[in-house]
Order: sequence, then C-alpha cells, then structure tokens
Amino acid sequence: MWNPDGSGRHAPVNLSTHSSSSSSALLNNIRAERTAREEQRKREAAATVIQSLWRGRSAAARVQNELLDAFERGQFPSVERGVRALVVLLGQDRPATRQRVGKILEAWTTAARQVDGAGHPAFAAGLTDPEYLLVFALVCARILGFVSGSPRTQLAAHLLSSLDAFLEPAAWGAVPDAQRAAFVTVLASQQWVETGVKVLKDLVAASLPKRKHASLQPLVRLLTPAILPITTDSPFVPPLVNVLLAVPSLASSIPITSVPYLSTHLALFSALLPAAAANPELLSQNGLATELGRTHFLANLATFGINGGLLARNGRQGMTDWMKVVGTVIGTLGEGWGQWVERAGATGAAGAHTRALARAAETIDSDDEAGDGRKVHRPVLPASVSTKLLLLTSSDQLATLASFVLNSTSPGLLGDFADFVLGILKAFRGSTRWEATLDAVLEGKRGRASVKQLWREGVRGKWDSSRRGWDNWQQNPNTSVLLLLSHVYSHFLLLAPDDEFFESQSNPLSLDEVKELSTIWRDLAFWGYMNGVAEHPSSTSGTDEVRSLFTRAVTRVAERNARRKFAPDNFWVMQTDLQGFVEAVKDEDHVLSGESEEHQEGPRYRPRHLSRRQLAFSSPRIGLLNNLPMAIPFGTRLQVFREFVRADQERLGISRYDRRTRHKATIRRTNLAEDGFRQLNRLGPALKGTIEISFVDKWGQEEAGIDGGGLFKEFLTEMSKEAFDTERGLWLANNSNELYPNPHSYSTESHQLQWYGFIGRVLGKALYEDILVDVTFAGFFLAKWLGRQSYLDDLASLDRELYNGLVKLKNLPNPEDLELYFTVTEDDFGVARSVDLVPGGSDIAVTAANRHEYIQLVCKYKLDRQIAQQSRAFFSGLSDIIDPTWLRMFDQQELAQLLGGEETPIDLTDLRQHAQVTGYEDGYTPQLFWKVVAGFTQEERRSLLRFVTGCSRPPLLGFGYLNPGFAIRNGGADTERLPTASSCANLLKLPDYKNERVLRTKLLQAINSGAGFDMS
Repeated sequence: MWNPDGSGRHAPVNLSTHSSSSSSALLNNIRAERTAREEQRKREAAATVIQSLWRGRSAAARVQNELLDAFERGQFPSVERGVRALVVLLGQDRPATRQRVGKILEAWTTAARQVDGAGHPAFAAGLTDPEYLLVFALVCARILGFVSGSPRTQLAAHLLSSLDAFLEPAAWGAVPDAQRAAFVTVLASQQWVETGVKVLKDLVAASLPKRKHASLQPLVRLLTPAILPITTDSPFVPPLVNVLLAVPSLASSIPITSVPYLSTHLALFSALLPAAAANPELLSQNGLATELGRTHFLANLATFGINGGLLARNGRQGMTDWMKVVGTVIGTLGEGWGQWVERAGATGAAGAHTRALARAAETIDSDDEAGDGRKVHRPVLPASVSTKLLLLTSSDQLATLASFVLNSTSPGLLGDFADFVLGILKAFRGSTRWEATLDAVLEGKRGRASVKQLWREGVRGKWDSSRRGWDNWQQNPNTSVLLLLSHVYSHFLLLAPDDEFFESQSNPLSLDEVKELSTIWRDLAFWGYMNGVAEHPSSTSGTDEVRSLFTRAVTRVAERNARRKFAPDNFWVMQTDLQGFVEAVKDEDHVLSGESEEHQEGPRYRPRHLSRRQLAFSSPRIGLLNNLPMAIPFGTRLQVFREFVRADQERLGISRYDRRTRHKATIRRTNLAEDGFRQLNRLGPALKGTIEISFVDKWGQEEAGIDGGGLFKEFLTEMSKEAFDTERGLWLANNSNELYPNPHSYSTESHQLQWYGFIGRVLGKALYEDILVDVTFAGFFLAKWLGRQSYLDDLASLDRELYNGLVKLKNLPNPEDLELYFTVTEDDFGVARSVDLVPGGSDIAVTAANRHEYIQLVCKYKLDRQIAQQSRAFFSGLSDIIDPTWLRMFDQQELAQLLGGEETPIDLTDLRQHAQVTGYEDGYTPQLFWKVVAGFTQEERRSLLRFVTGCSRPPLLGFGYLNPGFAIRNGGADTERLPTASSCANLLKLPDYKNERVLRTKLLQAINSGAGFDMS
C-alpha cells in the first residue's frame, strides 16, 4: 500500500553487472602498480651496476695480483717494460697490497736511477719515445699519489728522491720542448701540484720548529719541475696560484735552502701573476675559495714580492699585474679583515699599544652610520702571517708603486693603482693602517705629485655635472681614480691646518683646482640625495658609501671657505630649479611626522630623532638638507626651518589662546636666572608652548603689563645674559670671547648638568620663537650642535697655543726628539694630573708613524671628552625644543647667525627702510635721529641695536625679518630725559629732541648705560 510519507518504498536495487567501486580508486590502483614496476626496474638496474663494478674491481684485483706476482718473479727485467706494467699496477690502491706495491716501487725506482757507462740513467733511455714518455708521466704522477698515502715513511722519502731524479733537467737534454710540454700536461691532468701540496702539508706538520723534514727539499723541486720553464699557458699555473700559494706561511714552512729555488722557479711575476690578472676567476677557486685561503695567498705574495724584492725588480708589467691581482683579492675580503690582521700582529707591550691605537682609529674620520654593525668571527691568525700582510700597506711599497705610476705613460695604469689602493683602504677600514695608507700616498713631494696626477689625468674633464653623472656612475671608467683622489684629498683636508691649505707649496692642488674638484663632489652628492643610491647589483648609480665620501669631502672644503673665504658667494649652491622645493620638503616632513607618531612612546612634545643616513633614504630633500645643506640657498633653508617650526606648532596645537599649552611664571628681576630655572626647567619639552611672564621689581611689586610675547622676549634676553656669564662657572671664553662649556669637574655635578639642560632648552625656545640672543659660541662647540666631529682646525677656537704646538709637531722631521707620550695634562682647579689618551698611553711614545693619531686624539680629548657630559646635557635640552635635523640644515657660521643675527656691518639704509616711526608732529626729530646714527661708528650702531632689540647683530636676511619690527615712538617733549627702550617690542622711545648735539649726547649716554625696559 502506498504511504504519502514514503515509508512504504522499497530500497533501490542495482541491476548493473559492474562493480560499485569508483573510477578514481581504479586509477589509483593502476598508478600504484606502475610505480611498483618502475621501482623494480630501478632495483634491477642498480644490481646490474653493482655486479658490473664488483666484476671490474675483482678483475682489476686479479690483474694486479698477477702483475705483483710477475714483478716478484722478475718477469719485468727492463725499466721500460716495468714502467708499462706499473701504470696498471698503480691504477688501484688497495690497503691489502700496499706493502707489496711499495717494495716493487722501491726496487723499480732504484733500477730506473742506475746509470750506464755513459752516465745516462736507465729511465731516460726511452724519453724520446712519445708513447713511453706519456706512460712514464702517468707512472710519476701515480707514484706521487702513492706517496700521499703515507708521506712520512722511509719509502716515501726514497720515492720522492727518485721522482726528483726523474725530473732532473740534465736527463732531459735530448727531449724536445714539445714532448716536455706533453709530459707536463699529463702531470697536471693527474693533479700533480694538488697532490704535491697535500704531501707538503703533511710533511710540514711532521717537521720540528727548527728542523724541517728532509723530504721537503725534493718535494719543493717537484712542485715546480725545472724540465720546462713555467709560462702563462702552463697547465701548472692554476694550481700553483690557487693551491700552492694558499698554503699557510709557505716560505717559512719549507727548508731555508729551498726558498731561493722556489722564488726563482715559481715564475711569480713572469707567469703566475700575469695569468691571474688575465683570468681573475683563478683567484676564487680551490684554496682561494675561502677568505682564510686568500689571506694566506696575500701573505705569500708579500713574502716573495716585497720581502724577497721581486716587485721592485720586475718593471712596469710586473707592477701592473701585482696591483691587479692584489687589488682583486683584497677587494673580496670581508668587513673587519684589516683589524683582524692588525690585532694578530700586535703582540706583547708593543702589540697592546697597537691595539689601543687601532681602537682609537675606529672613531677617527669614520662614517659611523656607514657600517652595518655585523661582526665576522675569524680564527686566530699567526703573528708571522700578519706581519707579512701588513707589508701590503707599507709606505715603501706604496711609494714604489706611486713613483712607478708617476713615471709611466700607460693610460690604464692610473686606474690599476687606484683600484689597488682602494682595495687596501676597504680591507683596513677602521684600523690605523687605513690612515697610514693615505699618509703614504700623500707623503712628500712625490705624494703631492700623485694627487696632481690623479686630478689632471684621471678626473678633470671626465665628469658630467648633470644627474647623468650620478645615474651612470658605475659605467664611468674613471670612478676608481675619482674615489681614490676623494679619499686622499679629504684626508689632506682633515690633517692640514688652514695655513697649509692656503700655502701653494703644501696644497697639492691650486685653489682653482680645489673649487673645480669641489664642484664635481657637490654635483654627484646632490644627485645622490635627490635620485637615491644603488639598492641592487644591476643598478648603475652610485652607492651610499660613495655619496657619503663626496659629502664629507665637499663639506670640509666648504668649512675652509667659511673660515677663510676663497670661493665666490653662492658657489656651493646648485644651479637647479628649486621651484616647489619648500612645499616638497613640507610634504616629506608631514610623512615623517606621521610615521614618528605611530611609533612614538613618550611625552607629547618628544621630538623624533633620525640619523642623516636614515633621512637620506626615507626623505630625499630632507636628507639633502641634513647632509649637503650648502647646495640649497640659505634663504630657502631658513624658510624651511620656519616651516618646520610652524608645522610642529600645528601638530602640538600650540596657540597663544590655547590654555593647554600656556604656562605662567613669576620672575623676580633680582633673581631672574634662578626663578627661571626653578619654574621653567620642570616643563621640559612643554617649554615649546606659550610662556606668560610676570616680572616682580626689586621692591617686590609685580610690574604692570600683560605678556603678549614681549615680556617673555625680554626674559629670554636677560636670562641669556645671566646664564652665559662666565662668572657663574658653567661657561668659559676663549681669546675671541667665544663661549664653550667649562671642562672642569665642577661642571659635571648633577645640579650643574641640569643647568646645562635648561640653558639648552632656553636657547631652543629662542630659536623656536625666532628671538635673537646676544651670545657667541666657539666654533668647535657650534660644530657639535650639527653633529660634526672635531678636528685640528677646530682646536684653534679653543686653545690657539696648543693648536700651534700640534701644527709644529705635525711637520717636525723627528718628533721622537720631543719625548712625548699618548697623554695629556689636565688642570682641575690648580691640580695637574696626567690622563692617558688610550689605554697604556703613558707607555706609548709619539713617533713619526703615529703622530697623526696622537694629534687627533689630543683634539678629540680637548674638544670632545673633556666636555662630553656637559655637551650631552646641553644638547638633550636643546633637542627637547628643536629637532636636531632642523639644525643640520646649517653650517657653523649660519647657526651662529640663526642664534644671534648676522656678524655683518649694520646696514642703516635697510634699517631706516623697515623702521616704523610714530608720534611726531613733524619729521624733524626722526630726521635728526637718522643723521646722528649715520655718523655713528659700527660699534656705536651695534650698541644702539642691542639697546633697542637686546641683540647687537642685525637679523638674518635683513631688518625686514625682525619680529616685531624696529620701531621709534615719541618719548615726550622733555628733552632732559634720556631715550628709553622696550626691547621686548623692539621699540625706541625717543624724546622730541630738536638739537642734533643734544640728541647725539643723550642717545649715546642711554645706549652705553645699559638702560632698557621700564625706565620710562
């Protein structure tokens, strides 16, 4: 019966005769069966191979046993018949038969060396037969292979001696050179040199320190057989280059009597170096595939080439090949290689001194951001190897090469020399040898001539000033010469005081040539920042390291020009379209600010800190402004600075009407500095906000007035006068009355360091608010604001007497006569004590070799170490207000102008044009005023400006940028009164004088009395 819910339905019945299994299962089964059959075929094939190999080995063993039996029964009476049997016999090395084979070889070689009545050895009888010759070559190679299995035995010594006799040139007199070459080819095909080096290493290990293994002498002769001179196309050349010369301490590992033979027959300069120079792939194979192997290779080259005198005796081609090979190999060495080598050679007390100087050298003239911080772990290097390697940087070797290049007319030689020296500089970066190499290139008249040659033959006229010069950097064939010149001349700029730079007898280049070279540096560095650096091997543009080098070099020249002008105005400015530059910088800064705030963990006012290198990568224009600011006009940079401040104020919501960023302070005029420190120091970065000042007079009464900015300006001006008073003990003045932090221990106390931090914030606030401060800092201290290292010329702004002494030391023929040591004497409140410049400095004498390190360490101590804590505190406070990247847009002189205005004569026409005069019924008194001021000296005009504005220097870019503007207001009809001023408003209150003499007298009396705010 049918049910509506379907419960009465029958189950479906499958009437098909097929299986219910799916087609996919069937395919899987087929695939598995196919795989099983394939595996079976492989097993069968493998079994066939094994069986064949077994049968072959069995047959070979059977043949070998038969030959052994035949030899032992005397069935090979002649040497010639025996040599053919030995080829087969030695084809398989089985431990079970090794002793029997050894006895047969001993007997055969003895017989082969027997001489006939004419004095001819038995083995030589068939050498003219080409077939015998090749078989004989195979036998010799296999005998050497047999020896390598146990080279220290008596049998091995006999066999090596026999091989040495076989290859004695006297026995080969009748053999043509072509057949000799064929013989050598067979030896090389059987890895003759490689096997010999294996034996050599074993015998060296078995030698006593003062007694070399006796078998080493014949073995050395076997490695360079004299039957055929080695030429560049000899098959022995590759293994001799990258196997034999990679043996550690090769010359000292063999008997001393073998060294002259090897030096003569190795054909180092006639074959090996030319072949390696033509085929540089040889220098990365076999033993030279590792850095350690290349290290021993260089040490061996130095032993034979420099110690052995071969380099000096091999002329133009020899020196060319030497520079190419050594330059290629040394260029492949890893970071820190030179320091590793130098430390290895530093043993005992002298070694400790060398290591101390090397550590100090790491901080001298280095681009700290250029390194990637990776450390390579290397094994201990024997001091003897290090000594040989350091010969590569010796002044004698470099002088030899440089003199040769000077006297050569070969067009490519200058590039080879540049590649060679650049390789050494790269390898020894961070060690004292880096500077020593540059010193050697610069040394004496020959050094100056080398610099001229690099410039005139390798650089001048060969560089495009457009962006193509940078974008196609890798394709210019003169890159290495420009790099070497940049390194060498930049080093000269580092060491030479200004007097030497401007002296034509000392400076390798004329000032016109310096300007032309600086233009090349500037252009390439500029486009390096604007277009970016190479980020992958296929890129043709320059690298970050190259860009940094050019930046450093052109900056040093620009600093010279700033101290003593020799280039025209705007010489450093790039002649390029800067339209939209400021807006582009603002956009980059906006992006940076967004990224900084995303990762920022700290107070709301905390500034971001990025290195120059980071900025160059992330923001090209800001990177340019921080690294190569002189390429952009000063006015443009000043505009960018103001835009940065304005953008920062917008980010922080700073507004005079915003209570959140407003802070009040009540300041007693009698305790202005102390009250300012007590109430404002705790604000930290919040000092960026609006500060409202209320003054309390000496009677304790609060002065009338609402601070609209003028009172704070006056506070800042007066605060600066007190804070920088040298009587307070925080600051000292040099002979030019320029200030720098007091280096005495008193200044490093906690409370004093807080004062340094507060003063840094106060000056930062002045910059932030565009308020000029009448203070002048020493040049070396301003350089620290910009994050720049201090050098010899900076010392002149601290201690002229010490500077002059170091300049004399630099040029003294025999500095050892002064008996100086790596120490300085420090005077702390009348107590003198000696301070080591490096660990153990009191035991390290100053010599001609290390005086540059001494000079720079003295500078570093005086300019950096003595005031390190004070400077850190000051700059920490300054950076609370002003981002350090903003200041790096300026040089030292521009920064001084940014702080206190321009050190230029006061332009009365500019002042009168922008002055606002109010309150006079007629223009007579203002006319008298301008007439009187026109008769003032520049010093009197500066006093007037200080009286009215609080600063004696005119504002940057002229009085049109003075904020608030210079103003003159009628001070009343009482002509007995003195003029007064409100410096907070840049306002002169001038009574309505009608007499020129009276106006002049009263005005001079007022400005020289120091009277100012609130006198009226």
